[in-house]
Amino acid sequence: MKTIYNISFRAKLKDGVAFQRLHDCLKKLNVKHWAYDFQNLLLSLQSDLPDFRSIQAALRSAGFRCDFVKMENVDNLIAG
Repeated sequence: MKTIYNISFRAKLKDGVAFQRLHDCLKKLNVKHWAYDFQNLLLSLQSDLPDFRSIQAALRSAGFRCDFVKMENVDNLIAG
């Protein structure tokens, strides 16, 4: 079974088109579970990719300014 990571980025979406672009970008990365907090400008997602930089690079190439905040191993959160 793959390890799942919960990864958070600070990202600002300018309009509804940006939200669709974000959705399309995450779909290409095969990210199935994600949420965006409009109040705190925080994008949280779950991924089996152990390197957040590949996700950050894909988001930046799609035109998002996206700063890494944190990454947690979800397996550790469930076990603890």
